[in-house]
Amino acid sequence: MSPHKPAAPAHPHVTIEDVWHGALPQESQLVAGAAGRHREVVWCTALRARSPALTPLRGGELLLINPQVLTAVDSRLTLARLLESLAGQGVAGAAVLGRVSAEARRVADTHGLPLFALPAALPLDQVEQQVLRYIVDRRAELHERAQDLHRQLSELALAGRGLPALLTRLQELTGVPVVLERDSGVDYVGAGGRLPESTAAAIAAERGALEEWLREVPLSAFDPPVALRPLLNGQARLIAPILVQGSIAGFLSLLGSEGELGELHRLAVGRAAHACAIELVRAHAARDARDEVEEELLDVLTAGRPGSHQAARERAKRKGFDVDAPYLVIAAESAEPDRAPKIRLAWERLLATMRSSALVRGRGDTTLAVVSLAGRRALEPRSLIDQLHRAARTAVTAPVALGYAAVRTGTAEIASSAREAEQALSMGRRLFGADSATAFKDLGLYRLLYALQPLPELRAFRDDALTRLRAKDRGGVLLQTLGAYLATNGSPTDAAARLHLHRNTVLYRLGRIEDLLGVDLRDAEVRLGLHLALKIGDILDA
Repeated sequence: MSPHKPAAPAHPHVTIEDVWHGALPQESQLVAGAAGRHREVVWCTALRARSPALTPLRGGELLLINPQVLTAVDSRLTLARLLESLAGQGVAGAAVLGRVSAEARRVADTHGLPLFALPAALPLDQVEQQVLRYIVDRRAELHERAQDLHRQLSELALAGRGLPALLTRLQELTGVPVVLERDSGVDYVGAGGRLPESTAAAIAAERGALEEWLREVPLSAFDPPVALRPLLNGQARLIAPILVQGSIAGFLSLLGSEGELGELHRLAVGRAAHACAIELVRAHAARDARDEVEEELLDVLTAGRPGSHQAARERAKRKGFDVDAPYLVIAAESAEPDRAPKIRLAWERLLATMRSSALVRGRGDTTLAVVSLAGRRALEPRSLIDQLHRAARTAVTAPVALGYAAVRTGTAEIASSAREAEQALSMGRRLFGADSATAFKDLGLYRLLYALQPLPELRAFRDDALTRLRAKDRGGVLLQTLGAYLATNGSPTDAAARLHLHRNTVLYRLGRIEDLLGVDLRDAEVRLGLHLALKIGDILDA
């Protein structure tokens, strides 16, 4: 059998080898095309002397040929030419009365078309009826056994007996070793109790090829595709993916040799993969139910409490989010109140469309998201920010401010990243407007002041520098003028232009500030202290 045999059909099927051993006369010999002996046989038909020589071929037929009929059909027709023609029509194989020419054998071997030599005196109509009866009976038998397999395994899954019980029962039913591959590791049930290291290495090396195979076949949790793939030293495995909610949650394999792994094994591994999917869905639902009565996952991650990291990592992994891969934390808030639910919904839809793993949470008027940057489909952080900003604006039809932290990895970093994103949101909106998108790294001196915010000395420094001015400043015009003056490097002219005032008005206000504070604004140290006090005020007010 080819190691890259495509997915099995939905119904139990009968192979050329099954027909050879179960329906053809005992003296029949496979003389060529052995590579295709595991092809499916769906029907049997004989070449006839009368017109039409063949019923319309739909693929999967075993064709019975009497060489004497060939010349009656066409005097120029040879067995080799007929086989060459049939090879492109999807027939399963051919059986010929009597001797088979070397040229016909060569054609059959070239196309992997099984070719049998039958005893010369056999009546082909009897062979045809015998093969057809065998196909029908064998299908019915396989279907019944497959149903029994599926019933036993599904009952275990629905009863919540767990994956170990499923694997053990599968091994008992099939008599060959069982391997379950998941991200959490490899489970093995079979002789010796342990998977040989060489076999484990061969299985691990196959993962890339499996992903390529699954891109080419239809995927169904109920009827997953099954393939026979080679391993080492003549060994092989029948493998089926375990599909949970459209994603591949693992692979289930039966180990043996190509000759040992038959149609029943193929059916068993497909049914067992479906039962494993049932068990995983049941287990996930139970864990999700427990999670729902616990604290919201994103709140746990952003709280950063000692001892909570490992449990939070496992919960995140169950939700498909790998906190050990690079991620970005973004916070958003609309200029209009009570818009966080709309922003959250818009972000969840966008990220689902982008197939980006993310955790999104609304907290008051703020929406917080942790977005994974792992995988081939992931965007650059700036592009991701732009798309999230547009989605939020569109959802609320109002300005939306965004703040975001640096790219981080690890559970322990999410809490500090969330604080940075929220600080960038708060200060960005204050400094750059209600529709800004601000990175924490762009906050400059404010980053340091945020870190010092809990210190009482910070507020004391601000109050000592500005209390007298704030007490006498009706409408805040003096503080506004001082801020513009310091932001323009002590230039009254530039400050006046920024404030859209006459230069003399600015000079009068600066004089008033000097009188109230008892300072000389031409002193660089004075300007530095006042500038710092204003920035501390921005932090404390924000």
